[in-house]
Amino acid sequence: MENREIINIIKNDNKFSTEIANKLKAELENNGYKVSDEYNKDAVLNISVGGDGSFLRSLRINDFPDIPIIGVNTGSLGFYPELSPKDINSFVKDYCSGNYTINKLYLLQCEIFRQNTSETIFALNDIAMKGDKTKTIHLDIFIDYNHLQTISGDGVIISTPMGSSAYNYSVGGSIVYPSLNTLQLTPIAPLNSKAYRCLNSGIVVPPELHITVVPEYKYLEDVIFSVDGEEFNYERITHANFFVSKKHVNMLTLGSFNYWKVIKEKFI
Repeated sequence: MENREIINIIKNDNKFSTEIANKLKAELENNGYKVSDEYNKDAVLNISVGGDGSFLRSLRINDFPDIPIIGVNTGSLGFYPELSPKDINSFVKDYCSGNYTINKLYLLQCEIFRQNTSETIFALNDIAMKGDKTKTIHLDIFIDYNHLQTISGDGVIISTPMGSSAYNYSVGGSIVYPSLNTLQLTPIAPLNSKAYRCLNSGIVVPPELHITVVPEYKYLEDVIFSVDGEEFNYERITHANFFVSKKHVNMLTLGSFNYWKVIKEKFI
């Protein structure tokens, strides 16, 4: 039996994405690759077809695999998907000739603690902690066990450098160059009055430190965690620890990755 390298194509349900995925499959198979009908852990490459949400979801549902990944953008913004549909033929040619580089993107790791249990989650962009049903939430913030402040408002975002230009940027956080490998904590609509004094800007934390967030439960029972845009409800957690994970994803890019070019094209 012919032993061909396997490539996974992971697409959303959009009609245009399906059309592009079929075109991509045909081009890859014409160049000697096998495109798996189901997700294959032995694949040499993952290709996401969709927008940024599809790209992030393809990583999450497959537990952030070591397999290199690249995206074809059939959505709107396309921050992560590098390729446009018209690039398919040239991409396959470049991939076959080895004309690409692979960059490591380290994940944000969060350990969520309840009284008797704990859970670990990961994100490539960001994790936000917010009150249930848009209620004001009060969060005690610790940096490496040192109490910084109680932030009251809609919540906080903890973001990676790659995620600094996403939700974090929309609430006034700073854009951070990816190689700095830091975390950023940014308040969401913080309250400032005679009763409350909260930070109005983000805090950039070096990778050797961690952030602890402790909810106060005087006015609410649940905490919403928005993980790369997907929301999860947690009841009565005691605290959550955030830090730069040793786990990473391998992002395949053609040529060399120019972060500032991407920022200019997508945001400025």
